[in-house]
Amino acid sequence: MTFSRLATRVSNLSLAVAAGGAAALAALVIYTVFMRWVVGQTPNWAEELPRLVLIWTALLGSITCTHRRSHLNAGLLPLIVRSADVRRTIGKVTDIVLLVMLLMLAKAGWDLTLVTMSMTTTALKMPVGFLYLSVPVGCVGMALMQLQHLLSSGDTP
Repeated sequence: MTFSRLATRVSNLSLAVAAGGAAALAALVIYTVFMRWVVGQTPNWAEELPRLVLIWTALLGSITCTHRRSHLNAGLLPLIVRSADVRRTIGKVTDIVLLVMLLMLAKAGWDLTLVTMSMTTTALKMPVGFLYLSVPVGCVGMALMQLQHLLSSGDTP
């Protein structure tokens, strides 16, 4: 299996999990609103669990966005730089900078995960480190996508 195919599979898997997370988040919010306004009893996990699902969903979804290069951007470079070769070079430099920053963020997230793994959340009684684990997982996934962009021969935007 080539690195490009692996990146595509990781992207598709993260998209599937993120989609499931978005659906779960919607269901959790609907249930919480129903319980709060109709039944009159808010579940004790009403703030923690949706927040956990939202953070993991966002970071896993960002892996696919990185793979597809669909993150929001201004798109001004083609207006400022006319040369396709210069734009390609700027794109590769940007990919390298992003790769380095994502790896640094993944390391910091991993350190924070290890520090907080012995702490527990108030309502769910689960390790706080599980929440912070989303940062290194998401950043390593995005770093893999950036590496795939660097190794590919295609044009960068």
